[in-house]
Amino acid sequence: MAISNFTLNRIFNEYHDRLINTKISKIVKISEYDFSFFLFSNKQESLIISLEPIHPYLVISSSYFKVIQETTPFIANIKKYFEGGTILNFEKLPNDRVMIFTIKKLTPTYQTLISKLVIYLIPHMTNAIITDENDVIIDVMRKSASLEDKNPLLRGVKFRFEESENKDITLEDDIESIRTKIGNTTYQDILKRVNDGENIKDIINEGLSSKTYYAYKNDILSLPLKYQECQEIDLESLSKIYEEKAETKFKKDHFDLVFKTVEHKLKGLRKKLINLDKDVKKNQIRSDYVEIGNLLFMGQDLYVKGSSSINIEGVEIKLDPTLDLNANAKKYFKLYQKSKTALVELEKQKELTREKVEFFEQIDSQLPFATVEDMDDIIEELKNEGYIKDTAKKKPNNKKKQPKVYNPHYITASTGEKIGFGLSSYQNEYLTFTLARKNHYFLHVKDTPGPHVVIFSDNPSKEAILLASESALYFASLHGGEIYLLDVKDVKKIPGKRGKVSFTNYDVISLDHIREESIELFKNAK
Repeated sequence: MAISNFTLNRIFNEYHDRLINTKISKIVKISEYDFSFFLFSNKQESLIISLEPIHPYLVISSSYFKVIQETTPFIANIKKYFEGGTILNFEKLPNDRVMIFTIKKLTPTYQTLISKLVIYLIPHMTNAIITDENDVIIDVMRKSASLEDKNPLLRGVKFRFEESENKDITLEDDIESIRTKIGNTTYQDILKRVNDGENIKDIINEGLSSKTYYAYKNDILSLPLKYQECQEIDLESLSKIYEEKAETKFKKDHFDLVFKTVEHKLKGLRKKLINLDKDVKKNQIRSDYVEIGNLLFMGQDLYVKGSSSINIEGVEIKLDPTLDLNANAKKYFKLYQKSKTALVELEKQKELTREKVEFFEQIDSQLPFATVEDMDDIIEELKNEGYIKDTAKKKPNNKKKQPKVYNPHYITASTGEKIGFGLSSYQNEYLTFTLARKNHYFLHVKDTPGPHVVIFSDNPSKEAILLASESALYFASLHGGEIYLLDVKDVKKIPGKRGKVSFTNYDVISLDHIREESIELFKNAK
């Protein structure tokens, strides 16, 4: 999430009083660039500092994040100087995206240690610097190359806070002067508004008086976009956006093999299908060769030895001049037989390839929504199918193995009905054939990979059916479409194909959109 200096000023002002005199109970690393400072406050919260090179930011969150068990000298120093300490002061350089925390800590020998943590939230210049109370550098995440740098960031060097040009936004700004004070996304939108005749002062005043934040792609804005669709959010919702981003990043970091395997296999299989179709068309052309062979036997009186072609009954037929007419006819019959055999084999290959494409498309549809726990199910399936090697050493175990339970996800309709959905083939099968009763309702998107959805009711309300239909679309990454609706008793397993089912007795529901409140419910449920 890119945050302009203006927006970061607003966030700083709202966080300032919440952080002053707050104790840091624990510090953990949650990704390559992100730290979580657990805070003692009225409720369990953590200060998330992201030093990602392109989209750095800072947010207070009450969510739980996976921890990376990684130790480096810099991480050790972060913990040494700040874990268990109290935030005495929290500052921001007025004209730059630089935050300074002054933290007091009591050492094991009961000495008072005062240190500073300087955080650079400037894209492509992100950094974290630990200094003593006199601004002498103790450690740096990204050190300078040498002392010859303008402001060297090296141990033992006095850290200097460089002053930037004034970036305060005022009503005196025009379209040119505001350009360096806001993010490019907002600037481009304002430029279009001004070109369309709006007054720049009115637009600036709107931003200065705004109490709301807006999310657009990876940007957090203080002003709504007029020419692009953006999401209105409050300060507390920033942590939700971060939570989704952190989970996606965690999955990418830890399950990279799964993403690459699915992407690689889908690309290769889809290309294979195209090539198989080309081969089918090529061999279908040869289905006429039996008629050509028969024509050649009929055209003995027209044949001239050594000819490269012959016209029989208006059909121009190519010949091998080194063969006589009978031999050419037999050659066409042989090519016909080969193509006939090839077509049977090609159709088999196409069917097998289509099944594999469907398998990977199903997993590909699950990956954007899968939690870390869901990813374990997906990995297990890929291992069982032989697409990922199982490197774990299996120890002999004489104990009777308990069957694994694959937990699906649940939401509740406003009318009280419980709705379940699966984010892996294991969850889908367990949901439909173990948890659901025969008179419960089953839903699935039409002709598209997606989750099994079950309404745990034999007489659900219209609202429950609508919500379940929306969930079937949402978790298939669709905005609208058709959904099958039927009783669970009419759903049949397809032998040997986990999570795949067949049915004939069903109704079809058609939706052209998913309600916004439903989307929020699905995000929280996941």
